[in-house]
Amino acid sequence: MSNAFIDAIAARRSIYALGKNVPLSSDAITALVKEAVKHSPSSFNSQSSRVVVLFGHAHEKLWDIVKGTLKKIVPAEAFGATENKLSSFAAGAGTILFFEDTTVIDELQKQFAAYADNFPIWSEHSTWIAQFAVWSALA
Repeated sequence: MSNAFIDAIAARRSIYALGKNVPLSSDAITALVKEAVKHSPSSFNSQSSRVVVLFGHAHEKLWDIVKGTLKKIVPAEAFGATENKLSSFAAGAGTILFFEDTTVIDELQKQFAAYADNFPIWSEHSTWIAQFAVWSALA
């Protein structure tokens, strides 16, 4: 018996040898990411997880910004290792940025004041689930 979900999570791994050659188009990757996030469960059905998918120049620009920012705070003698790691990420076909829509969280805190302290925690749970769903789908 085959279970596609179990197969997907078993195949999911951290891959560090990134490259530009991927079997899916940018549009197909974006659609897959959107669907995975859309169907990820969240407390109170908040659906607060958001993603930005970057390809091409936008992807490269992001890693240039990260490099410039880290160069200001990482000691010079340690920056070579940091730069190598960043270069490995920049070598990929794209970048997926995950974040939580705090407006959604704020509104839920107002609507359900008794649970207000829990919504930021549940928001973290939601983003973890969404990230797991995306990485599993991409596997």
